Amino acid sequence: MKLRTRKVLRITGLLTAIVLIAAALMLSSGCTSGQTGPDPEKTDVVIDLPTDVPGTDAPATDAVTDAPEVTATEGQTEPAGNPTDIPATDVPETDRPTAVTGTAAPSEVPSETPVPPTSEPDPTPGATPTKAPTATPTATPAPTPTKAPTATPTPAPTPTKAPTATTTEKPTATPAVDPNKLSDADQARAENLLTSATNVVPAINNSALTAADEDNDITVWFDHSYNNTPADSTTPTEFKAYQIKLAKNEIEGCHFMVASKAAKSGITLEVSPFKDGSGNVLESEICYGWYFDGVDGKTVADPIPVLEHEFDLKANKSQMFIIKVISQSDTPAGQYSAVITLKDAGGNEIKKASVYAYVWNFALPVTSSCKTLTDLNEWAVIVGANREGTTQDGLEDDLYALYYEYLLENKMCCYTLPYAKRGQFWDSRVEQYLDDPRMTAYTLCWKIHPDATQNDTYLRAYVEAAYNVVSKKQEWLDKAYFYPNEGDEPLSAAAMNKIKHYNSIYTEIFGAHKLIIPMHYNTNVSSGVDFFKYLENDVNVWCPKTYFFNTQADKAYTKNLYTNYYGATYEKQYGVFKDRMAAQQAEGDEVWWYITRFPHNPEITLSINDESVKHRLLFWQQKLYDIDGFLYYMVNDWENSKTWTKKYEHQVSGTVVDTYGNGVLIYPGGALQEYIDKYGSDGYPGPIGSLRLESVRDGVEDYDYFTLLDSLYGEGTSDLIIKQITTSLGVYSTDTDLFTELRTAVGNLIAAKS
Repeated sequence: MKLRTRKVLRITGLLTAIVLIAAALMLSSGCTSGQTGPDPEKTDVVIDLPTDVPGTDAPATDAVTDAPEVTATEGQTEPAGNPTDIPATDVPETDRPTAVTGTAAPSEVPSETPVPPTSEPDPTPGATPTKAPTATPTATPAPTPTKAPTATPTPAPTPTKAPTATTTEKPTATPAVDPNKLSDADQARAENLLTSATNVVPAINNSALTAADEDNDITVWFDHSYNNTPADSTTPTEFKAYQIKLAKNEIEGCHFMVASKAAKSGITLEVSPFKDGSGNVLESEICYGWYFDGVDGKTVADPIPVLEHEFDLKANKSQMFIIKVISQSDTPAGQYSAVITLKDAGGNEIKKASVYAYVWNFALPVTSSCKTLTDLNEWAVIVGANREGTTQDGLEDDLYALYYEYLLENKMCCYTLPYAKRGQFWDSRVEQYLDDPRMTAYTLCWKIHPDATQNDTYLRAYVEAAYNVVSKKQEWLDKAYFYPNEGDEPLSAAAMNKIKHYNSIYTEIFGAHKLIIPMHYNTNVSSGVDFFKYLENDVNVWCPKTYFFNTQADKAYTKNLYTNYYGATYEKQYGVFKDRMAAQQAEGDEVWWYITRFPHNPEITLSINDESVKHRLLFWQQKLYDIDGFLYYMVNDWENSKTWTKKYEHQVSGTVVDTYGNGVLIYPGGALQEYIDKYGSDGYPGPIGSLRLESVRDGVEDYDYFTLLDSLYGEGTSDLIIKQITTSLGVYSTDTDLFTELRTAVGNLIAAKS
């Protein structure tokens, strides 16, 4: 019988890439990458690959040979033919880089000589969506026992504006109607709901302010935080003033843009305190956009250091500033206002603008309903702080804690807790993080000390030591997710058998527990048994890549959706994947998903060159698909910890991917010259955020908005709103005004019943 465990937070683990090529096999990658592989539609068997093959998310050579397909059996470790071992490196598990091993996936033999990949292999991406969605909410899956029941949604609700969504260009002979659109009746309900959303947010004066020494060379304007304006764009929006809208216990912001016809130097920017009519003050922070050249031919910002100094303006270029406001659970609701002032080198006021923040009368939960997990690499933290030559016992732990706290504030939980090196809980300071209600998930057995996996005796000792600490409180146990590093993204029956063996040891010591396994590959192990079926008595936190949720109907409507590992044959045999996962949730399991660089389009990833609104829409899609948690393989997979890079990846195994910033959501403070000048040779040891991390945090908060909406108006109400802008992974609108309208309506609807 399947062991059902407490539903806690998920863990995001990622694979440190794996590349090997064997008879009839293809290069594949996973949590840290995308992959290509054989068409599962063509076979009902799996080729079992050897387990002790060096693998990584680093480039590898694709070497394949013709070989017959073989049926995998439990315990089988060798495929037909002689695989070619490909050495590779990985992010370090210790204080110095070390290699890890992995397995590769089977592959069809290519018709042409494969091109060596520069990183993880991906399929050819599709075009960016251009089709507008109208949609009908998908059938609500069987309720998960861990989810609180809610009332049936009241008929009706919101947008008064028919959404226009973007989708990929449709193939010539494809269905004319979006298979996921709302029915006419549900669309009417959605429109009624949206029009019923009383606007409690007061209007603002959108007039420009005039400074005492107005500089007519300079233009200032505002924009949404989910619109990344390139430096070459100097055309102002209509927003001469701006109103940020947020709940209590939330961080939200906007962009303030400055452009000049002539170069200027020594400019300063000041923002007065955000105050309401009673003198209450809202906390705020000002950051600036740090730009990368050559991102799809544009100069765009991603790192966002805190603004602590004067700045220069280039002629005919714009400069972005990020205005963030932070509310607490007890922040008084209402309108707050502030004034932004630009001063020249002589201290003269040359530009002014008004900015507002409206706080709704409800609070987001301290413990988010959207669980998250990511890897924060310890060695990258040390190198990024210029401490690799001076590390001593304990120093790296304090640095790691600094990074961990920053990510936790931005709604990202890390695999490993501070002061729990290699998950061994050797320091009592770990308990403050186990108690923190913001921390919803952490992992056990992720990149543990190599000694622990030498044999079962060592592994049992490790697991028992962890149990002795985390079993002190039930809530600590509830947040724990077993994530065996060697079980990451299984590609063979042998790999899955190892997961089963490890799980037997976890069960022996922990009893009921959570086991999360990210999966990017699937095929049949035997007739009627695919990877998901094979692991169903062990895994109870499912974490597939997003593309598994693409259906054949979706692919018929939207060009280039990726369905290689769950095609028509599997859909017929096992059912639509979303329904399959819903059935697991009904039995008490959790369902997470994860992304990497692949597939880049039309599915959404977290690439710098994507429109920023997509990064938030990903979490709207997560709510639409009823996914419990989000896993991202790493946030500091820096190419070079001594400089900030856009981490451009162009080809993977001959496939054009053109992605930027994969696995990098923070930047090392020690690499920024201005911080070295200010703080000394080590610079600032902590992390610098990014526009994409801002969007991830905001997306998680949006997920909480929808959870609150469903609790007040009935389960499924959120679908009515979400489907005004996205109906599936490949059908969505990037209209930021529509996004703003819908988000505001949701806030107003919640406020009306709060």
